[in-house]
Amino acid sequence: MTTHPLTESQTMQLLSEVQHLRQQVEQLSRLNQDLQIALSTTAEHGDLIEAELQLANQKLKLEVAERIRAEANLKLLLEAVSKRSDDLEIIIQTIMEHGDVMDAQWDQKWREERHLANIDGLTQIANRRRLDEYLTQQWKQMLRDRQPIAIILCDIDHFKQYNDTYGHLAGDDCLKLVAQVIARSLKRPSDLAARYGGEEFVAVLPQTDLAGAIVVAQQIQTAIQQLQIPQTQSSTNRHITLSMGVSSLLPAHDLPAKTLLDMADHLLYMAKQQGRDRIVSG
Repeated sequence: MTTHPLTESQTMQLLSEVQHLRQQVEQLSRLNQDLQIALSTTAEHGDLIEAELQLANQKLKLEVAERIRAEANLKLLLEAVSKRSDDLEIIIQTIMEHGDVMDAQWDQKWREERHLANIDGLTQIANRRRLDEYLTQQWKQMLRDRQPIAIILCDIDHFKQYNDTYGHLAGDDCLKLVAQVIARSLKRPSDLAARYGGEEFVAVLPQTDLAGAIVVAQQIQTAIQQLQIPQTQSSTNRHITLSMGVSSLLPAHDLPAKTLLDMADHLLYMAKQQGRDRIVSG
C-alpha cells in the first residue's frame, strides 16, 4: 500500500483539530470538577435545604389558612354592608316619600324655638335680646331710607313698693298687664314692644319722628291710667303709673343705635327726677 505524505495545509488543519479536541477535553474536565463540587455541596447541605423547604411549606400553609379566614370575614362584612345598604335605602325612600312633611315639621320646630329665644317668658313680649337685635336692624334700615326712628322707654313708678305691698305674684300680674297695654298701643307692624329689664319696657317706632312718638307715649299713659291698678304705697298716685323718656333721631353713619336708647334712658331719668308719672321727650 503506497502512502502519500501530508501536505502542509493538511498538517496545519490536523494540528488545529487536535488543539480543538484538547480544549474540549479540558472544558469537559472543568465541567466534571464543577459538577463534583456541586454534588458534594448538595450532599453536605441537603439536610439544611430540606429543613428550609419544610419551614417554607409550613409558612405557606399558615398563609393559606389566614387567607381563608380573611375571605370568610370579608364575606360576613359584605353581607353586613349589604344589609345596611338595604336599610339605608329604606330610610332614604321613607325620607323622600315624607320629606315635605318632615321639612314642615322641622321648619315649625325651628320657628317655635326662635320665637321662644326672642320672647320674655313672663310678659310674652320681645325680650332684651330681641330688642337689641331689632333696634340695630331698624337703625340700619332707617339710615338707608333716611327716615327717623323713635324710642319710648317706660318705667313702672314705685314698683318695689308695689311688690313689697302686694307680693311678687301680684307684681308679675302687674308686669303682664303693663306689657299688654304697651303692645296694644303700637299700631304698625314695624313697631316693637319689648321688656327692657325688671319693670322697664321699650317701644321701638321706626319711621317715627318725636311728635309721633309723643302721641304713642300719651296713648300708653292713658291706657295705663284706665287699668286703675291699685298702688296704695305710691307717693305719686293711688294707682300704677309710668314714667317715660321719649327720643327720636335721624340715624347717621357715625352714630350707633345705642345712642337713641341712651337718650331715652336719660330722658326717663329726668322724668323720675321731675316727680314721675310723666313723659319727658327730647
